[in-house]
Amino acid sequence: MMENKTKKICVVHIITGLDADESALMLYKLLAHIDRSQFEPVVISLDGEADLSNRIRAHGITVYSLDMSNNLTVGWQIFKLAHLLRSIKPDIIQGWMYHGNLATSLANLSLGNRYPLIWTVHNTLYNIRQKSRTTRWIIELTTKRSNTATRILYNTELNASQHISIGYDDQHTQIIPNGFDTQLFSPNAYRRSNSRQMLGIPEDAIVIGMFTHDFSLNDHTLFLEATHLLLQHHKNVHFLLVGQDLTPEHPSIISLLKRSPMPQNIHLLGERKDTHSLMNTLDIFSLISSSADGFPNSVIEAMACGIPCITTDIIDLPHITGHTGQTLQTSDTTPSALAFIWLEWINAGEAWRKEMGLRGMAYIQQHYNIRQITDQYQATYKELVNHGRTNGFLLPFQQTQFSRHAEKCTQNDSKSCTQGSR
Repeated sequence: MMENKTKKICVVHIITGLDADESALMLYKLLAHIDRSQFEPVVISLDGEADLSNRIRAHGITVYSLDMSNNLTVGWQIFKLAHLLRSIKPDIIQGWMYHGNLATSLANLSLGNRYPLIWTVHNTLYNIRQKSRTTRWIIELTTKRSNTATRILYNTELNASQHISIGYDDQHTQIIPNGFDTQLFSPNAYRRSNSRQMLGIPEDAIVIGMFTHDFSLNDHTLFLEATHLLLQHHKNVHFLLVGQDLTPEHPSIISLLKRSPMPQNIHLLGERKDTHSLMNTLDIFSLISSSADGFPNSVIEAMACGIPCITTDIIDLPHITGHTGQTLQTSDTTPSALAFIWLEWINAGEAWRKEMGLRGMAYIQQHYNIRQITDQYQATYKELVNHGRTNGFLLPFQQTQFSRHAEKCTQNDSKSCTQGSR
């Protein structure tokens, strides 16, 4: 008896590069959890080998590194990419980041627009004038080419509305949030005790942390000034700063230290691979930023670990933290205001903080679990393969609630929404 086997859906992911930034990490998490009995993923990096290349290969997934990200519109480079796609024979092409999205569109054009095309946009658009001329040019090109995408996936409503306001196609928009491993990032008493012991932090100390990816986008100066104010009223507090460049040797930190000496209970840990353990060290998580280039993953990771969060009102954080934390107006956030809120939360007691943390954890498990998010991507792939082979693959799509946000953004805040970054 002949066995009836269903052909796997081949999805080729084309990404600007595989450095461990927010978009590349989301792609990695998606690939690590995708149902390999139904889908056959392939990754093409326009850049060279990077942090995640071999981690993806370890899952049995082919990764090509083309070293072409700086020559994206050179004809022979696009021909090279198109030739590779022709040999792979994908069912769907998915672009990631601006350069990756543009490359998918140009390569698919050279192949006669034969494949359904997904764009993935995880960037906010605040101030395009601060970006390089090349980046601004790529954004303009993707705006003009956005109607060639069968579907444009954003990870927040704000990202969608900002891009639509500068001219991105609004007929094929879908919002899929970032996903998180809520088994890895979860409350863990052993990790809490072990991390505190390694850092020399007493069990009865209050620990406040800020974990970031990009030093330039976050206000570490304000955070450190607030630590000095809080320590005047509460001595048994330790502070963890985690992220690239957050080491005592970095020039930016040295400059901060010249203005204000660093107390011994402020720990500058730099970039770490064990953030799931370090998160459990905390009693309070704070993210103090005036802008964001992508989605602040660390807030979701802290909430998943049951840590209550204080953040500024960037991206969708007011909606995400909701009644489980506190959101500060960026314009009103000062060192004294932050220190005062920290003191209030400390005085509220451990039981209150744990209750807030558990509410936040439940929300993340319900809305940001990587398995549920992966299911949303998989459902989109199946829909495009099953129903997308008509009208040049441009499917009618029911717009979600982001459309109301887009209209509000366009009418009331068009100035801020028409600015951008890569």
